[in-house]
Amino acid sequence: MRDSLNERAADIVERCILPELDALGGKVHILANGATVIDLGVYAKGGWMAAKYFTEANLGGLGELTYTTMRIGTCRLPVATVFVDHAAIAELAAHDAFLYIEYKGVRRSVSGPIRSVTGTDQFAQAVDYRDPHPRKIVANIQIDGLPDEGMTDLIAASVEREAKDLYLLAARTGTLTGAAQVCARNVEQSLPSLLDQGFPIGSIVQASGCAPIPAVVDDEDLAYGRVNDGLLYGQETNLYVDCAEEEILRLEKILPFDKNKDVWGTPFEELFARCGYLWRNVPREWDAPCRVNFFDIRTGGQFSYGAIHEGVLERDFLGTNGGR
Repeated sequence: MRDSLNERAADIVERCILPELDALGGKVHILANGATVIDLGVYAKGGWMAAKYFTEANLGGLGELTYTTMRIGTCRLPVATVFVDHAAIAELAAHDAFLYIEYKGVRRSVSGPIRSVTGTDQFAQAVDYRDPHPRKIVANIQIDGLPDEGMTDLIAASVEREAKDLYLLAARTGTLTGAAQVCARNVEQSLPSLLDQGFPIGSIVQASGCAPIPAVVDDEDLAYGRVNDGLLYGQETNLYVDCAEEEILRLEKILPFDKNKDVWGTPFEELFARCGYLWRNVPREWDAPCRVNFFDIRTGGQFSYGAIHEGVLERDFLGTNGGR
């Protein structure tokens, strides 16, 4: 693919976000260093459409976020559904939050097509695609305060660019934008785990995924636990692949999150507490997809691994009475 992911994302910013900030519930901040920080859910209200464009820019313009529903208990609740072209590039070189910066003693993860500029992190390096000379660089950050000049300087410098070239989209977890964009990371939940297991990423032809979106809660820790439960216990990815069936068959016991029999069914809020609320302490095998369906276009084979845990979802999303 020859298109610039950053240019595609910048087009979304300039065409769909900046002219529509009032309708989206967003605000723009031009910092002293020239960086453009777009608040779509930190202090700004955000909403469904803000989350849509946040996600689509995060995917470098190679995916679409729509909303559907699924039944949990006796209720039908909203679901983030994503359709992704060029999935290996869109996810591994853009959507994954694996560009890290250290600022004021806190390690922050950054996602978006900015990661494809130099391809310095381990997952961006898994694909050949690079976007070395875009007009603008586009990044996304999940954060509970607006990034300042120092942070944006670091983000831009991480790919050898200046802050004036940066569009940075920001949202915290405890907003509708933040919750929906995390649950829209449903395909993203699968590809790094597939890479860990040596699956031929280039064989993925198309991808789609879905995950339920919990009710918004202002408490960031509680919100963080709920959205990650949506991924660990309610996410489902569909992968259309062109590969030998042996590559798929060997994944049944080692790919999905339910391989972790000792913690399966434990809410992520509790799991994260065990890790000191630090992602670097989270075992890699816990960051795994809930359910993955493979459709092998070479052989016609169909395979489904993993399971949705309705009990955890019912408790998280509907409370102790399960919506009854």
